[in-house]
Formats: sequence, C-alpha cells, structure tokens
Amino acid sequence: MKWFAALGLAAVFSAQAAPEMCFTKAGQDFGIDPRLLMAHSIQESRMRNNALNTKSSGGTHDVCNMQINSSHFNQLKSFNITRERLLRDPCICIYTGAWIEARNFRQYGRNWDSVGMYNTGPSPKLIKQRREYAAIIKSIYRVLIARDEVYAAMSQQNKKTPAPERFLSADVNTVSK
Repeated sequence: MKWFAALGLAAVFSAQAAPEMCFTKAGQDFGIDPRLLMAHSIQESRMRNNALNTKSSGGTHDVCNMQINSSHFNQLKSFNITRERLLRDPCICIYTGAWIEARNFRQYGRNWDSVGMYNTGPSPKLIKQRREYAAIIKSIYRVLIARDEVYAAMSQQNKKTPAPERFLSADVNTVSK
C-alpha cells in the first residue's frame, strides 16, 4: 500500500508550492515520468487548478488541473481529500492524478491504452476515444521531452562557452585624443 503513504506525503505540500515541484515529486513517488503527468494537466485544464467540468458522462464532474472525476471522491475521502481540497491545493490534485495513473498502470500495464484510460476509463466501448486521448497526451509528452532536451543542450553549450567576465565599459566611454 505504497500509494497510501505517497498520498499522505502529498498533504505536506502547501497550495503555494511550485507546480513543477509537485509534478516532479508525484512522478518520483509513483514511478511516473513527471512530464507525462504534466501532459495530462495541460490537456485536461491548461494547468488551471480552478478548472471545472460539469458536463462529464454519467452525471459526474471533473475538478482541478488534473480534472479528477467525481467518481473517485468516495475513495479519496479515506485520504481526507475532498473536491474543495483538490480545487484549493494544486499539489494534492497532481498527486491524485498520479495515483489514478499509477493504478491504471498496475491494472492494465504501462502502455498508451492505460494512459488513455485516465480520461475514458476501461470500458471497451470507449476504445476509440481512449486511443484518441492517448495520442493527444503522447503528442504533448513528446513536446515536453523535446523542450527538456533543448534546455539540456543549451545548458551544456553555455558551460562550454563561458560568458565574458566583465564588460569593459571604460573602452566604450574612452575618447581618444
């Protein structure tokens, strides 16, 4: 029951914690690439923690940046996680999304169909929608990986080419006689 402990750890993060740190920590605790969690948040809500979707199927609704479906609320009560807390604390929302994704991976394997189940659930009737959603997440995920590769390359380049120690303003302001 590692995820019980991991969800408990989420409680220590404040609502003011940097969202990127929350993706990183949740990813580490659940064994999921933080960029995959971020891809879900980008697609689900454009990373807006106040996002609400009251038009989900089956009379349910979705809340926060990870768009946690209300069908999970009864289970989440045992962790002291409520709809209001999800909307108030972005880290709790991200941890909850990671918990859902990790559960999908445990039950259905680490594959793109499991990623798609984050949005559609496991119903065989929704396989087309699940694969469409997974393709969108995969596309966003690839962009995030490429972004990190560019940043890493830029960082390496900056290490190889040192910046000038100082700008010689005296040379510019000197008037020759």
